[in-house]
Amino acid sequence: MRYCLLLLIALSALTGCEPELDCFDRGELEQSYNDGRQAAAEENTAELEKGRQVGLSLTEADGRSDGTREGFSDGFLTGHGRTYPVGYDDGYSDGGFDGAADPDACSDGTSAGISDGEADGYDDGYSSGYSDGGSAGYSDGYADGASTCPSDLRAPATAESEDKADPADVRACFSRGHTFAIDPSAFERGLAAGKVANPEYQKGYQATYPIAFARGVADGEIAGYGDGYDDGYLDGYDEGFAAIYNGCYDEGYPAGYDAAWSDGYDDGYSGGYDDGYSDGYSDGDDC
Repeated sequence: MRYCLLLLIALSALTGCEPELDCFDRGELEQSYNDGRQAAAEENTAELEKGRQVGLSLTEADGRSDGTREGFSDGFLTGHGRTYPVGYDDGYSDGGFDGAADPDACSDGTSAGISDGEADGYDDGYSSGYSDGGSAGYSDGYADGASTCPSDLRAPATAESEDKADPADVRACFSRGHTFAIDPSAFERGLAAGKVANPEYQKGYQATYPIAFARGVADGEIAGYGDGYDDGYLDGYDEGFAAIYNGCYDEGYPAGYDAAWSDGYDDGYSGGYDDGYSDGYSDGDDC
């Protein structure tokens, strides 16, 4: 019994079947959880202010640099988004035509259809043959066998554990509370606010952003059409290829199925008969 209990405990550890830690017990664990949240809130405030101070300390040159970089990035995304759908549609149309014209589409589909049909046909035929052969074999076996004649133990183990807050649980609940409340974006939000309130930074930013944005749009439109065309071509090709492939697959499958079904039936009947005969003989001989 002691061995079984130890085994169950070991298996529970391996499968992760441990009781869920309750950090809302209205006691020490919940207090630790709330302490974690409070600590995170204080860190958020500190990081927010730190970011704001950094933003306020930036210069006009910093603004010009950020305006150039962010303007181009925003413009590129805008231009890319404008032309990607156009390129995708053009690529899809061309790809669909090429995919449907691929000479391998029909041959591959026919070959796969025949192969899958043969496998399924043989399996289905074998199953039917085995059932019929088993019935016939059992009957014959039982008759031949009869001619020779003048019948959980479960001991659930439970282990009670006292609901006490140990240091590990206290630390775990503190961590959960801290994780729940911490704001990873606090510094960046403070930095953005500081930049907005910094006139020198804004002067440089506003001087470069529009020009960089326009340049980014132009480059983004070129890249967007190319990316859209490539993606559309691949999808269109797959669709065109699949349409031909599937049609030829559907034609090849029945031929393969029908050809293999009879072979499967014969093999299944033979195997079923032998097994059925053995079982029938054993039952018939049980006198």
